[in-house]
Amino acid sequence: MTSKTVVPVEEYLRGSFDGPDPEYVDGEIIERHFGSIPHFKAQERMLEFFRSLKQSFKLFGYPEVTLRLSPSRYRIADVAVFSGGRPAGKKYPTDPPEFVIEIVSEDDRFVEILEKLAEYHAWGVKHAWLVDPWTRKFFVYDASGLHEVPAFELPEYNAKIPIAEFFAD
Repeated sequence: MTSKTVVPVEEYLRGSFDGPDPEYVDGEIIERHFGSIPHFKAQERMLEFFRSLKQSFKLFGYPEVTLRLSPSRYRIADVAVFSGGRPAGKKYPTDPPEFVIEIVSEDDRFVEILEKLAEYHAWGVKHAWLVDPWTRKFFVYDASGLHEVPAFELPEYNAKIPIAEFFAD
C-alpha cells in the first residue's frame, strides 16, 4: 500500500513546478499531462469560438487557468470562460466560470476526467464540456452525467459549434 504525501495549500500556491502546473486536491498535488498538438489545436479552436462571442456577450476565455473550487481544491481548466467581465482582484477565481472545457490528453484517465467534470458541475459551472481530439467527439456533462453530443449548442448566445466544423483541418 502506498501512502500519499500531504502538502499544505500554502506550499502548493507558492511552489514552482517542472512541466505543466499541477492541480491541488485535498492536500495532494496532482500532476497534469503535457499537451500535444491535437490538444493545443482543440484548445485554440475553443478560445477562437469564444473570442467571436466576446464583443456581443462579454465572454472572456482563458487557457490553463487555476480555479479555486474550495480552500482545499485548485483545478486547472484547459479553457475557462467567464461572462459579464473579467474576474477581478483575485489571482485564482473563486466564482465558477460560465463554461469549463476539458480537452482529452493522450494519457488522461477517463475516471479522473469524470471526477473533474463532476466537481465543476457541483461547483456551479453552467456548461461543462469535454472535447476528445483523439476520437473527434464532443461531450456535455450535466446533472445526469456525461453525454455525447453532435455539436456544442448555446441557444442563449445564438451560437453552435458542429463537430465537423471544429475538427476540419
